[in-house]
Amino acid sequence: MDKKSYIQISIIFGIILIVVFVYFGYFKDSNIKQVNNEVYQKDQKIIKGNDDLITEMSYYSEDNKGNRYEINSESGVINPDNSNLILMDKVTAVIFLFNGEKISISSKKAAYNDDNNDTTFSGSVDMVYGDHKINAENMDLSFRNQTAVLYDKVNYKSSLSKLSADKILVNFLNKNTKIEMNDEKNNILIQTSLKNVGN
Repeated sequence: MDKKSYIQISIIFGIILIVVFVYFGYFKDSNIKQVNNEVYQKDQKIIKGNDDLITEMSYYSEDNKGNRYEINSESGVINPDNSNLILMDKVTAVIFLFNGEKISISSKKAAYNDDNNDTTFSGSVDMVYGDHKINAENMDLSFRNQTAVLYDKVNYKSSLSKLSADKILVNFLNKNTKIEMNDEKNNILIQTSLKNVGN
């Protein structure tokens, strides 16, 4: 063979070596990375699926005046449309006011806003504070304003009276309570029991 043929064979052999190195060095690693990435994504989905339902949830908050709010539920999920909104089941909550008073709340469900502590309770809502017991289908609580609005099939009971209404608005700080009917023509049903004071 002449010198020219050796050079041509060397060039062809060099090109083949470069192609082989590029294939095994790039394309093969790329395939491995792609397979590993698919497995990793599957693992993430499995983990996410396990974390959708959270059991024994508890949240705690305190304002600058010393009022405290605790809410607990047997289970719940984070709202997929709003990560600040926690959807809870079998809920109990307690507000401890700075003056020592305590408000207890329970319901079948609640939507708790982790950002501002506002909570919407629903399904057999029971609220007890002092001598006052209120039952309703729904309640909107603002911890920041220390107010609650109970509505739909509202029943109120204390040692002195009972009443039924469509809505009760309660301010925990100044003790103001407003009772309303959806239709102004309907009367609020009130039963009062006065106790005689004996000598």
